[in-house]
Amino acid sequence: MTVNKIRQTEGLTGNGIALVVTQLFRLLFGGFLIGKDLYEFLDPESALTILLIYVLIGIFTALFLLGKRHGVTGLMVLSVVLIIMQSIYIVVYLAQTTIDPSLHDPFANWWATLLNYLFPLLTLVFAIKVNRET
Repeated sequence: MTVNKIRQTEGLTGNGIALVVTQLFRLLFGGFLIGKDLYEFLDPESALTILLIYVLIGIFTALFLLGKRHGVTGLMVLSVVLIIMQSIYIVVYLAQTTIDPSLHDPFANWWATLLNYLFPLLTLVFAIKVNRET
């Protein structure tokens, strides 16, 4: 029996379920961010960028659920990139001498900034655990 057939008959492990649940909440949070950019900040370009990021997250999660190893790898790489980009964004925001109106204040909604770090970190933890299991 091949590894894929064993995986299909056994179902998801606890870490796999935690990874998928984390991604579901992450996708809900992404919908909130898209709505906030569209209706509060009136910034459709930012909303489109966020939409593309979260579509990638959804695709990688679907690949993982289908048993493809690329899904877990994609989630890990994307999470690392998002953590780095969020850190750069905060540094650029703090380093500017005049406030650029196109940059949204990351500290006005500190909880959203916190979640922008928490979801990728949780994804990394569970994805690494899932990667070790297979």
